[in-house]
Amino acid sequence: MPFEMKFRAMMDMPLACDRLGNMTVESVTVGHEGRAVGYAYPLHMVLRGPGGLAAVTRAIKPLFSKRCTTFSGYGTPYHLWFGKPAIERLGGDRYAVTAEGAGVRVHLEADLTRFCDYLAAQDLLPAAPEERTALVERYLGGCRAEVGNLVARYQRRSDRAETADHSQSAADDIA
Repeated sequence: MPFEMKFRAMMDMPLACDRLGNMTVESVTVGHEGRAVGYAYPLHMVLRGPGGLAAVTRAIKPLFSKRCTTFSGYGTPYHLWFGKPAIERLGGDRYAVTAEGAGVRVHLEADLTRFCDYLAAQDLLPAAPEERTALVERYLGGCRAEVGNLVARYQRRSDRAETADHSQSAADDIA
């Protein structure tokens, strides 16, 4: 199962102080809950900026239209996406955005194998089944490595943002 950090990284969730369109992200929380089929990722985000609900909707549209595939710690593929967001006016130029992300296991290897079999039947891939199997395995290995790199990069970015936030809090305490 992909945990919360992997969901955040794969969906390229903003961090506090990031910009989404004309909006500044004040806070972001993402949870992780097991469900009967797959996993849910409850999201709560506070945005600040001008333009009203229309500006918030425009700002979050790229984030909420994203779909991607990731892998659990065991290498099992999961498809990730967001459900429909709810936007609440908090007063002034502040807005709360809540939604639920989802992660459901997919059978990517079987789908890729079936696709390779189709391409081989069209003489577009090697005819030998073991060569097609090796092709699928290499592709999935590359995907897993790419996911690992994306998650590590997001984790470093998140750690730097948290360190900067703690440094600012300490400076505020001293002042």
